[in-house]
Amino acid sequence: MKPDFKQLEGSFSTVGVVINHLDVTTSTMDVAWKMASEGAPDGTLVIAEHQSDGRGRHDRTWVSEQGQDILCSVLLRPRVALAGELLMFAALAVIDVAASFGVETGIKWPNDVQVAGKKLAGVIAESKTGPDLSEGTGNSGTFGDSVDHISAVIGIGLNVNFNPDIAADTAPGSTSLAAELNEQIDRRDVLEALMRSLDSYYASITAGGTVVPAWREKLTTLGRKVTIVGGKPGDTTKLHGLAHDVDSSGRLIVRDADGRDWPVSAGEVTVQDIKSTGMPTDA
Repeated sequence: MKPDFKQLEGSFSTVGVVINHLDVTTSTMDVAWKMASEGAPDGTLVIAEHQSDGRGRHDRTWVSEQGQDILCSVLLRPRVALAGELLMFAALAVIDVAASFGVETGIKWPNDVQVAGKKLAGVIAESKTGPDLSEGTGNSGTFGDSVDHISAVIGIGLNVNFNPDIAADTAPGSTSLAAELNEQIDRRDVLEALMRSLDSYYASITAGGTVVPAWREKLTTLGRKVTIVGGKPGDTTKLHGLAHDVDSSGRLIVRDADGRDWPVSAGEVTVQDIKSTGMPTDA
């Protein structure tokens, strides 16, 4: 049965103040950006039963069957200074949801939420500035053309009832809540838990808090040898070294063989030495 996600509208202070529940769309992020340009308020949520062109990092397609998972995007209008923590708290929100169902997860830098090396969820964040995208009202008031705020869209693909066995070719190395628990999960419960956690984190950073320490604590990449391929399309530059730390903006600090530290803001990460965690070597 298709859940009535619309019933959750207005349940929390910001996230879900408006909910647009769609059967099919190209990408919930596309819809969220269109709504942003039309003045949608801070916290607007778009969720779809299916995406024909759902996207992840590096222009990849997000694979999901009709009515099986949580495919959503949240429009936020935070201060510019908070942009770096949006991806972080979204990943932490997914971790909270998984934990509420008894599933332990970690984050492969920067945005993959995993269960023992298997991908449970992916998070991406985009932000824009400009008068056509900085209007709208929310708990922070009317933003207008303020250069102190941005419009941002966080996209979350969370595998809920996804069957990884039938998608071994299209989505290798994936898992879902249902696969981990061996039972079907009520997606409305999952979305409600996700909205609650997103709303709590957003309120915290808006009030001056930070999620960086909590996010760092959940990173499974730190302390591992990594190879990173340049973050731009077509860039084959490689960096080899130890994932040593992260900075306050979320950049991965990689220490090379000569002991030099390189801050990495984007790129494709291959983790090489994680046998001790029970995860596959090339996570």
